Amino acid sequence: MKKYLVAGLIALFAVKGSPAGTTPTSPVFPYQDEDLDASWSADAARITLNGSSARVSGSGASVSGSTVTISRAGDYILSGTLSNGQIIVAAGKNDLVRLVLNGVRLSFSTGSPLYLKQARKTVLILPENTVNEVSDGASYRFSPGEDEPDAAIFAHDDLSITGKGALTVRGGYRNGIASKDTLVIGGGNITVTAVNDAFRGRDALAVRDGTLDADADGDGLKANNDQDPAKGYVILEGGTYTIRARTDGIQAETSLTITGGVFDVTTGNGADTSRNRAPQGRDPWGRQPLAAADQESKKAFKAGTTLLVSGGTFSVNAEDDAFHSNGDLTLSGGSFSVRTGDDGFHADALLRVDNGDITVTTCYEGLEGAQVEINGGNLRLTAMDDGINAAGGSNGGARGRPQDRFTSGGTYYVRIRGGTLDVLAYGDGIDANGYVYLEGGDTRISGPSMGMEGAVEFDIRFIITGGRLITAGSALSPARESTQPSLLFSYSSPVAEGGLISLRDDAGRVLLSYTARTDCTASAFTTPELQQGKIYTLLVNGQKRADLRLNGTVTALDEGGGAYRNGGRWGRR
Repeated sequence: MKKYLVAGLIALFAVKGSPAGTTPTSPVFPYQDEDLDASWSADAARITLNGSSARVSGSGASVSGSTVTISRAGDYILSGTLSNGQIIVAAGKNDLVRLVLNGVRLSFSTGSPLYLKQARKTVLILPENTVNEVSDGASYRFSPGEDEPDAAIFAHDDLSITGKGALTVRGGYRNGIASKDTLVIGGGNITVTAVNDAFRGRDALAVRDGTLDADADGDGLKANNDQDPAKGYVILEGGTYTIRARTDGIQAETSLTITGGVFDVTTGNGADTSRNRAPQGRDPWGRQPLAAADQESKKAFKAGTTLLVSGGTFSVNAEDDAFHSNGDLTLSGGSFSVRTGDDGFHADALLRVDNGDITVTTCYEGLEGAQVEINGGNLRLTAMDDGINAAGGSNGGARGRPQDRFTSGGTYYVRIRGGTLDVLAYGDGIDANGYVYLEGGDTRISGPSMGMEGAVEFDIRFIITGGRLITAGSALSPARESTQPSLLFSYSSPVAEGGLISLRDDAGRVLLSYTARTDCTASAFTTPELQQGKIYTLLVNGQKRADLRLNGTVTALDEGGGAYRNGGRWGRR
């Protein structure tokens, strides 16, 4: 396993404002030729299965009743049906064993039908146009003191699967396909149902290609080594995934890295039966909150230390968080369509978006981390509570979900440097238990105009040095040390949902324009084009509401020319 350890080491980067454009490097899994090679030797031994017996042609394998034992390195071609029997690999510790599943049906009622007990590595080859099946029973018989194997296909050492054929696995006892070392999938059309986990590599799980269909009462894909910080990682470079899991969809004890692939992931009962609270007593998705708390993790993508996504297409319907990291989470590419009962993207430390096309249509909170940085991408978020939340300490999750835990100490902030962002939030649009920094990008927010919640809320400072912002909803006042002017405005009569809010300069150019996604009684505006001393016209649905002179770094007015009121309280400056 030493050859794999380097792949589990993730480059660390500072959480206190990482420089723009310095995306963490994704680890690369060190595939070997044998992991991906779907050919076999012309002089391979042949094992023909015939009901309760088998016949071997060639050397390296023996038959005893309904048990076939492979005892040394080499290529073995298996075909036929073995009912209530076992294929056991018990080779040398340095041996490479390659099993060609050439139309095989294996079943065993009291143990693992394909038990890879010892080898340096076993490779399962699925030839094109072949159909193979492996299934076990609901209970295993163990010798005293033993509790393995625990999967329909179980490897004590490294296991690789490759080829273009089909493999269906039914794990009736516990897991479907499991390796106590590293599980590598280089190809194949693999369907797994399991009463626990579908695909499990204890030390690591890596996928280069293939079609994976997982239906699990536990987790869909998993690496679960919690004893070694260099292990327990998952790397997905391609493939097509359909995952239905009662608990987590894809879970890595340490790091989870995704560079490509097409993912359709459903966890728990999905977003529609989540325990989100209804805003102001109404639920725009027509759900009723459930009474009992559920402490089980039902996240779609979950990492214990670091989650990196640089590519892929994602369709997620999760009862818990869609993407969750107990450390940092970085998005640098990909297309995301997310529905979740809790957070869309959550990091206990730094949540960073460098690129990607992200749509969250149902969630409790859209983006949440101790620090949240948006450097690029196209984001559209609809949230029951906050659209973006930078929180410290403990923070309550969706109703019935456990509290979120964040890194202790330090400074909590939301920093927007680039990208386009459109938020509809029934709590705060942006909420920081610390600072909000607007330095670039194009941000539009529809949020409340209430005393305790608004489009932009913060505990310390809101500092604007660049970027564009327009809100349908109130905002606390930017700090005077901001270098880019801003305008806060409260309406005498509400702007209805669907109203077009525009800000025009004295030459008639529209500088900012936004169609409100909720009713509002206040708006905030900033753009690099604003200049102190200039007069700007605010319009709603093309009708002038006020002419406003920008008289400082922050200009805060109501429609009658008085002081800006932030949802029933004076705007904080």
